[in-house]
Amino acid sequence: MRRGRTAAFAALITLGQIAGVGGAELGKQPGSANGIKGVDNRTIVDSSKPPWNAIGRVSTSAGLYCTGVLIAPDRVATAAHCLWRKKTLRWLPVYEISFLAGYRAGKYEERAAIESYFLPNGLVDQKSRSLKNNSDWAVLKLRQPIRASIKPIPLANFTMAIWKKLRRQGLKLIQAGYSYDQSETLTQHIGCSITLFFRSNGLMYHNCDATHGDSGSPIMIERNGRYEIVGLHIATRRFDKSVASGVAITGHGITNTLMNLARRGVEVRMVNEEKAGFRPVQPVHNPIGEPLESVPSLAGR
Repeated sequence: MRRGRTAAFAALITLGQIAGVGGAELGKQPGSANGIKGVDNRTIVDSSKPPWNAIGRVSTSAGLYCTGVLIAPDRVATAAHCLWRKKTLRWLPVYEISFLAGYRAGKYEERAAIESYFLPNGLVDQKSRSLKNNSDWAVLKLRQPIRASIKPIPLANFTMAIWKKLRRQGLKLIQAGYSYDQSETLTQHIGCSITLFFRSNGLMYHNCDATHGDSGSPIMIERNGRYEIVGLHIATRRFDKSVASGVAITGHGITNTLMNLARRGVEVRMVNEEKAGFRPVQPVHNPIGEPLESVPSLAGR
């Protein structure tokens, strides 16, 4: 990865380094949940230990959740559609959102309140008042940095060229999130792959077993005990009744936007609310439904 890009992004947010642990077999039936591609390859991992305690649930007062991941001591990346109210066509106020780091069975390593969140420009389609999938990501700013024992997972400037090189080296992808059928535990899929890059390396198809609740979950690589985020799962695209593919924002798609802002010296655009309105959000159990995309929308890639 280019040093210039890494340095520019590091100037915007400081990222941490971490080590990993293994998991137990899930034992689900093939195709048991929407988004499972054939055999269910997910395994349960201990979300109280690193690096998994940096992953958590983004919970809302509406009783819904997505997955989020700590990318800096006071920053969490997730899918933007998790913060969008379809009925009112408005963004959730920050006092209705909490990040539950290392969530498991109603417990968590830390519950963090949100101060504000960044959304990329052009995210809302003004005609349909829906969200565009090529910009479906958000970065939450925490009111206080999370405690030092929970280490962030850095974002990688991930492109097709880099993936080809890493694949030749034998590296595999790891996806981890809170699937709706396993909502009380964090699950991972080790060994999934990327099937297509499009829209100037900003989006990618993948075959990781991710479903409702996994929106905003990190797709990672691991090298010498250090994890990097190469993408965020945002949707499932169905080709027919039997074939589905995951859709993810690439690390390149996120870091490119943030670095361009940093180079221009532009203030990061935030959605914010008055602090006086803050109410702690309790753990909730209903995943936010991820978008089900159709193939024709790829015609303009």
